[in-house]
Amino acid sequence: MPMGVTYLLIGQPKTGKTTAASEWSEKGSNGVLIIDTDLGADFTDEANTVTVTTLNPPTRPVFLKGKQVMENGFPQVEVIPPDERGFKHRNGKKAGKIAKVYSLIEIYQWLEKEWDNIPYDTIVLDTIGQVNEWIETTVVQELGITAMGEGQWGADWGKARKKNVDIVKRFQTLAKKNGGNFVIISHSKTTTITDGKVQLGPDLPRGLGYSLAAKADVIGYCTANKEDGTFQISFEAYDERVVGSRLRPLAQKILPFNYEAIRNEILTYKKKDK
Repeated sequence: MPMGVTYLLIGQPKTGKTTAASEWSEKGSNGVLIIDTDLGADFTDEANTVTVTTLNPPTRPVFLKGKQVMENGFPQVEVIPPDERGFKHRNGKKAGKIAKVYSLIEIYQWLEKEWDNIPYDTIVLDTIGQVNEWIETTVVQELGITAMGEGQWGADWGKARKKNVDIVKRFQTLAKKNGGNFVIISHSKTTTITDGKVQLGPDLPRGLGYSLAAKADVIGYCTANKEDGTFQISFEAYDERVVGSRLRPLAQKILPFNYEAIRNEILTYKKKDK
């Protein structure tokens, strides 16, 4: 199996994306870490998840004897510890107990430092849409506007896109450098028709969607079969679909949506090629 691959999985909610991604490794779920930004992966059986609720670590004022500490005329702040950020476990044996949650930059720094000491070879970002929402909120504050779309000459969209791509590039580079895979999960946009063609792509601003697609090696469209409840993934590419694969064994294929089916397709193809 090729390593150092970036996958972009898109699809409507409840089409098996998180469940399939939680086992996207030769080691099964033991080899996968899900960065859960949508607060939904904790319901996936046997998934190794870390809950992420912000881009940067949240802070709070520092008080001493009831007074806020000042230094050089500026109020001092401290990072709120992960177990004091107001979240509780939602299921399992720890349901109702305090949960540790993190920021995206904290997880990146931890992975960068500890990669050789952790069992994971696949990192899943679930979902990029939530990360984009955090970034858009940050951009609105930085530019002093009230909503995206108000920036001059599209400066707000451009700035948000750059921040998103930079985050993806950091995780992608980290995974590639260490021979790991990086999986990005995104909801798909509700179907629209342009020039008589049905459009399909990630539920992201158009420029960002295309930028992420350009960085991905494999883009799969995930669907659920109404009749038997099974899940499928399509790599069929054509003009109006942001879908496809640089890996030749997967190009233009429709397969069962699980890692084993993807693995078998690639390894079988290689045997035939020989």
